Amino acid sequence: MKVDKTVVIITGVGLAIGFAEALVYYNLGTNANSKKFKFGVPKGKELAKNMAVVLATSALTALISYQIEKSLEAKSAAVVPA
Repeated sequence: MKVDKTVVIITGVGLAIGFAEALVYYNLGTNANSKKFKFGVPKGKELAKNMAVVLATSALTALISYQIEKSLEAKSAAVVPA
């Protein structure tokens, strides 16, 4: 299967934004009962789990977006102008 560059771009951008979002949620959770907010990055298995989830959701978003785009292109190509 040939990988479309759009899928790679969307996956990469989704990974970057998704990881930033995951860091925000991680820090909100770890600081929930703290009076002073400390920013941190998860380590080891916690980091790996976060990255795996973000990568999976980014790849799914890219593939679904790609399929929707191809479907819309096919429909518009099927419509013959009068």
